[in-house]
Amino acid sequence: MAVSQSIFAIDLDYDEARVFYTGAKNRIQVTANDGKKINLPWSMLQPFFTPSGVQGRFVIQYTSDGKMLKLERL
Repeated sequence: MAVSQSIFAIDLDYDEARVFYTGAKNRIQVTANDGKKINLPWSMLQPFFTPSGVQGRFVIQYTSDGKMLKLERL
């Protein structure tokens, strides 16, 4: 199984992130540094939600068929 990875940055303040946290929306689209669009389930970013929202640079690993394996803050 080939594993790929992408790096992206996100900067959502509390009010922007709360929409996802409350369940009003459950997916978020980000743009990786290489320009690739990635559609993530909010559940992958939820552990990084703080009172100030979700900020930082992340690396995501996924299979060749798009299955997401791991998300880490850099």
